[in-house]
Amino acid sequence: MESTKLVSVILFVSVIYQAMLAVIHTHLHHTSAMVVALTEFLIYLGCVLVLARRIKLEFVTIAVLVFAYLVLLSIFRNALELKGFRDIAIPLLFFWLGRHVADIRYTDRILRIVVITVVLVGLFELFFLPQYTSLMNVFSYYVSTGTVTIDTNYISDSALNLNGLRPEGIGRTILPSLLGPHRVSSVFLEPVSLGNFAVIVAAWGLSKSTADYKNMLFFLLSAIGLITLSDSRYGLIVVTLLIGMRVVAKGRANRVVIILPFIAIAALLLIGSFYKGGLADNVMGRLFWTGGTLLTFDVPKLFGVRGFDIPYGDMGYAYLLSRWGVLLCLTLWGALWMIKMKDACGERFRAYAALYISLILTVSGTSFFALKTAGLLWFLVGGCAKTAPRVYQTDRRKTVESELNYAT
Repeated sequence: MESTKLVSVILFVSVIYQAMLAVIHTHLHHTSAMVVALTEFLIYLGCVLVLARRIKLEFVTIAVLVFAYLVLLSIFRNALELKGFRDIAIPLLFFWLGRHVADIRYTDRILRIVVITVVLVGLFELFFLPQYTSLMNVFSYYVSTGTVTIDTNYISDSALNLNGLRPEGIGRTILPSLLGPHRVSSVFLEPVSLGNFAVIVAAWGLSKSTADYKNMLFFLLSAIGLITLSDSRYGLIVVTLLIGMRVVAKGRANRVVIILPFIAIAALLLIGSFYKGGLADNVMGRLFWTGGTLLTFDVPKLFGVRGFDIPYGDMGYAYLLSRWGVLLCLTLWGALWMIKMKDACGERFRAYAALYISLILTVSGTSFFALKTAGLLWFLVGGCAKTAPRVYQTDRRKTVESELNYAT
């Protein structure tokens, strides 16, 4: 099907587009933030073109209501905050893109291709780092797009992103003596996104039934390998929790994750109130920073009317509440759990995705909204959702035609 081919291109490009732009920046023409925004817009436009072929009234209704709410919020703010619109467009478009395809075998196939590509580029970076950085000068690319400033590179002569090397005093967590301070980024250009991608891949693999153990093992082992290469402490913790959930939680027990964001926020507030260690570049220090910031939120900030223009850095819940407001956040979270899934595998993946979302917002601000991982996540969620079988739709058309023929 032609639209399926276009979906494959959209998914693949949404994962590797930053690497493509970095190659162009390094060898052809300097890339700016405007070029990155235009590239993302073309990807979103591709999604719209696919969905327009079989437009769903429920998609249009939800999109109109959400964007109307954000416009109303902009009126109260007396300012237009485009980032909030862009952030909500990704889950809306890619979720419905997944529902448009609604084919798990296709999804397994395209995800396998993406994983193999990411692994191969990651191994190329690991073993041929000078060639990798000559192909893509990552640090220069991020300076050109305004993500970092040139004086923030604490590793002189490094063409990697700032977090591409663990600084002295912190060191690598996973296999430090074997892999050294280098953290692999692959096509994502920075290791945080590679770790997030690995968690999504692991969640997809662990959602599989035991009968489909080959796919389960492929995705899970690939994810573990990528977490090791990227030295993702977040990935290590979350994949361990996901494995525990797969072993312990059965059936509807997975739905207990629905309360996890509220537990996470409560924990952050407690840490912000009582933790005595202060700010530091470690897990507890970052949680303390986030918790302390959340304690400053008053009613206008909670509803997204004020504070939307503050850069909240690695404080995901603060960023989310300030951009969307508590009403939209609660509505979207509830909508996620109202989706009817095809089977037990879909139920499991939704629970695992919810765990990923709940925990990443405690330690990261905008990485959850990065197109290179968020698009794939919501496509997978949409692919698990229950849709009207196409066979039924075809049979229904034939039935109507036969009834018309009989009537004439």
